[in-house]
Amino acid sequence: MITPISKDIDLKKVLSEKLKLNSIENIQILRRSLDARKKNNLKYNYTLLAEIREKYFSHQDVMEYKKPFPYISSHIKLQNTNPFIIGAGPAGLFAAISLVEKGFKPYIFEQGEKIEERIKKINKFRNQGILDEESNVQFGEGGAGTFSDGKLTSRTRDFYTEKIFEYLVKFGADKKIKYEALPHLGTNGLKKIIINIRKYLEANGCRLFWDHKLENVQIENGKLKEVTINKQKYCPEILILAIGNSARDTFEMLSKKTTLENKPFSVGFRIEHTQDFINSAFYGEKTNFKITGPATYKLTAKYKNKGIYSFCMCPGGFVVAAASEKKHQVLNGMSFQPRDNKFANSGIVVTVNESDFGSKLLAGVKFQREIEQKCFDQKNPYFAPSQKSDDFLINKTSKKGIPNSYKPGTFSSELNDLFPEIITESIKSALINFDQKINGFIENGLLLAPETRTSSPIRIVRNRATYETVGIQNIYPIGEGSGYSGGIISSAADGYKLACFFEI
Repeated sequence: MITPISKDIDLKKVLSEKLKLNSIENIQILRRSLDARKKNNLKYNYTLLAEIREKYFSHQDVMEYKKPFPYISSHIKLQNTNPFIIGAGPAGLFAAISLVEKGFKPYIFEQGEKIEERIKKINKFRNQGILDEESNVQFGEGGAGTFSDGKLTSRTRDFYTEKIFEYLVKFGADKKIKYEALPHLGTNGLKKIIINIRKYLEANGCRLFWDHKLENVQIENGKLKEVTINKQKYCPEILILAIGNSARDTFEMLSKKTTLENKPFSVGFRIEHTQDFINSAFYGEKTNFKITGPATYKLTAKYKNKGIYSFCMCPGGFVVAAASEKKHQVLNGMSFQPRDNKFANSGIVVTVNESDFGSKLLAGVKFQREIEQKCFDQKNPYFAPSQKSDDFLINKTSKKGIPNSYKPGTFSSELNDLFPEIITESIKSALINFDQKINGFIENGLLLAPETRTSSPIRIVRNRATYETVGIQNIYPIGEGSGYSGGIISSAADGYKLACFFEI
């Protein structure tokens, strides 16, 4: 169903007129998306769930609703009620939620700190350039997504992803996230929800250990025997690996213990425009942004065998420092719930694979590190190299002092020398393509480098049916860092689904 944008829409009236029926009850919104194909004439697309009491009713836009059902059953009995979870990101936290509701009292070990302390470390990094390699934008309670736009998009909407949305509402999110096509919480909204989840878990017997890093796993006869955390040895019945995509030390350790494989990921830049330009270019100047919110976009292009796309677009947001290793430069995008900053940013990234970084195990990690080290400037620690988009296309160094949102600051640099030639060519081709669609996209854009942590560069190989690591019993890799999801919702659902296998 399509309707003009408005704060107040009588859905029953509109639906009754469309279907020429009066016997419509119990209307619920399943999905709402903004159709912005025609600037200054935006419309909402609704998918509605309704009870129609008319017998033998038929309409081309109406179909029977099939409620999603669970497809995982508990069949693995555990003797120990304290399963170990490594990582307090979405996958680890929602695995713990599912476990405590079955009577388990899981232990969560997180190498970073809880949010209140993590915020202090991140602010110290952004304002003073002092990086804590264990607690930062990548590591700590809530995972990397806690300091992002808090997007809740997912390619799959099944029973388990719906459960995640229900829990997020339970812990403080607006009910609209359950039906908006592009729901988000903002970093401030997500922080509050994560704290509420922590309190819930602790109240139900879960123990959380901060500043606790997994250092080793010992395997004997194809089965987990022992783990070492902060030099302390434990013998858990199962180990759930809910690590993040930046857990490079853990990848290195696991590469000697179990089967890992390289996987594709993406690298590129952050591009920043003023939000006013994005609003006008994508939605039109006559749009009521109090209703729609700031304009957002999703762009894709192809060049030779490469896919290029906008990634993690943050309307009314900030480009943020996101390094987790000293003398490495890393960027991410972040926004607060209102999305009211004057700048908008997005990743412009190119998919890379073994043809770009080599087939040796962990070659993708090495590739990321080389880019991040190349972007680090000793004279301006953790400042971002930057270049106007139009200057980038003609290999011209930009003037200094171009306004942007990034802290601690930027410096003018020649970005054409950063990536292998095919990646640079791909980004240039994509920018030209985007500018043909959106006039001024190049001229008004500022590129900042680098975007390297789009997804995990490795996959911990697991059994598709049981989620257990191939060749090793009682270790269960889940979430984005293990290579099985991308983003908050899919990571959380992956953790929640795993816990559904277990019972006391």
